[in-house]
Parts: sequence; structure tokens; C-alpha cells
Amino acid sequence: MPTYEVHYFSYPGRGDLLRMLLEVGGASYTNVFFDWGKTWPAAKETMAFGVMPKLAVVESDGSRKDLFESYAIVGYLAESLDLMPGPSAFERAEALSILSALSELEDKVRPSLWLRTLDERKAGHATYCTETVPKYLKYQERFVRGDWYFGDKLTVADLKLYQLYLWYEDMYSSYNQNPFKVLAADFPKLNKIIATLEKGKAGEYARERRNFGKDRWVAKDWRFGRK
Repeated sequence: MPTYEVHYFSYPGRGDLLRMLLEVGGASYTNVFFDWGKTWPAAKETMAFGVMPKLAVVESDGSRKDLFESYAIVGYLAESLDLMPGPSAFERAEALSILSALSELEDKVRPSLWLRTLDERKAGHATYCTETVPKYLKYQERFVRGDWYFGDKLTVADLKLYQLYLWYEDMYSSYNQNPFKVLAADFPKLNKIIATLEKGKAGEYARERRNFGKDRWVAKDWRFGRK
């Protein structure tokens, strides 16, 4: 099996699901961190599309190849680490559709992160948690087909759900506003997946190797920043 390098910044962000897939899949990997103001500007010009994350795949003979764009990397790792549903291409496409829908929900909160005043940010997050999230999660709850999204097999879809839950914990746990917890009675299937993952390798990663001690959510400011 090859080894991997995840090239990204020292916070979860778009590297979070990649790292979680590697952890759960039992792959060997290292993090290569970039500093936004110091090392990233020069490195940006070496990236295929001027963005990160980058996944470096290092074969046993030392040869290397690089893959860019987070969801291309996610799809590749899910296939390589047997974290796609199967056996058909249709089921694998369904898993990607779940990733797309959860990513769309994730993106809906991003405008609130950059609002100018503290009161505007608080109001934007409140609307997101109480209005936007329930509309999206009701369809996710409906999709679940067993103990996992796809019955009895853990897949990338379940890990994407957990990654979103962790992001909500980052932002909302200080205020007891994580929608998965506040609305737990409405989404029992989704919360069962999350609870199961917390007891395994994904939860171990979240507790022990996800926080790099620098960039994190600053609760008093309702925004991400450096410790």
C-alpha cells in the first residue's frame, strides 16, 4: 500500500475529511503544513490549480504523484481504502451525491463567517442553525438505509456526516447550539451514525489528532482565528 502526504494548513478545514478517511482506512500518512502568510504564497504557484489541499501518493518504489481538489481526493481515497458503497457504480455515485448535498449545507454558513459585526455574525449563525440546517438534514435522515447510510457498511458518506458534526461542534458547542444535538429527536438515524463513529477510529482521530493547537474557532468573536 502506498503512503500519503496531506498538504494543507494547520487546521481541519478542507483537509479534515481527507485525514479522517486515511485514519479510518488504516493508511500511513503525514501532514505537511503551510503557514498562510509565510510559506503559502510561494507554494501556491506550485499547486496545479493554485489551491490546497494536495494529496501526495508515495509508492513503495519512491515514485510520487500529486492529486488536487478536495473532492477528487476524497473520491480517490474512498475508492482506494474500500470506503465506497458497492457493488455498482450507481451506489458509488449515490455516496458522492450525499457528499455534495452535505457540502452544500456546509457552504450555506460561510457567508455568516465574514459578516462585519459581531451581532451580524451571531444573527447569521442563528438563522443558519434554526432554519437552514433542519431543511437539509430532514432529507439526509430519510436517506439512511440501516446502521449506516448504505446499510451495514461504513462509507465516506458517514464520515462526511461526522466531519460536518465536528465542524458544528467547533462553532456551536460553546453556546449549546450544535443543530445535531438541539434537534436530536428529529434526526435519530443521523445521530446514531455519529455516536457510533465517535466510539471508533474516527472519534479517536477527532479527539487526539484533529486539533493542531493554532487556528480554531474563537467563541467570543463568532469567527475562526489563530489561538
